[in-house]
Amino acid sequence: MYNGAMTTADAEVRAPGRPRDRRVEEGILRATQDLLITEGYAGMTVADVARTAGSGKSAIYRRWPSKVQLVVAAVRALQSEQPLPNTGSLRDDLLACAMHYARADERASRVLASLLSELGRDRELYEAAHAVIGGPPVAALVAVIERWQERGVIAASRPVGLIAGIVPSVAFGSVSLRQRGLDPDTVTQLVDSVLLPALLAD
Repeated sequence: MYNGAMTTADAEVRAPGRPRDRRVEEGILRATQDLLITEGYAGMTVADVARTAGSGKSAIYRRWPSKVQLVVAAVRALQSEQPLPNTGSLRDDLLACAMHYARADERASRVLASLLSELGRDRELYEAAHAVIGGPPVAALVAVIERWQERGVIAASRPVGLIAGIVPSVAFGSVSLRQRGLDPDTVTQLVDSVLLPALLAD
């Protein structure tokens, strides 16, 4: 998130002693991703992850104290951090933010689809996933729109949250139904034909 605050879902139990082996963490996260694809969130267990990764359950719980935190970390690891754009162009700022939803490859889309299928049934998972995965990209779009409102380009009366949620809604629908993210052309069309007209309408 852009305020730098750490959420519960971000937190890890940090044991004293020697530094952690990054390869162990990557193996655990990859095993979690694989099991999300093959077994789904409800069908996988931390024991399954440990066995698939060739690790111990204790090594997992030292890093991620719950299954929810482990799964959210595994999905988050497939996403890349993007700085808040400031290109000098409203359209280019919106495109830079919205292209986040065109960066998922087939594997990332299948992992995310497995997560999305469970959000309506597990409130803890929903809240953690929103805080770490779903919320920050929307917050970036909101921040861009509000900055252009402050510059007088966008009217203050525009429903910022509603408009900022359009691209994510379309993207998550595509992932849920087709297990694939948006392509860059679709994102560009959404910005040019939906977001910009909605933001700049008289």
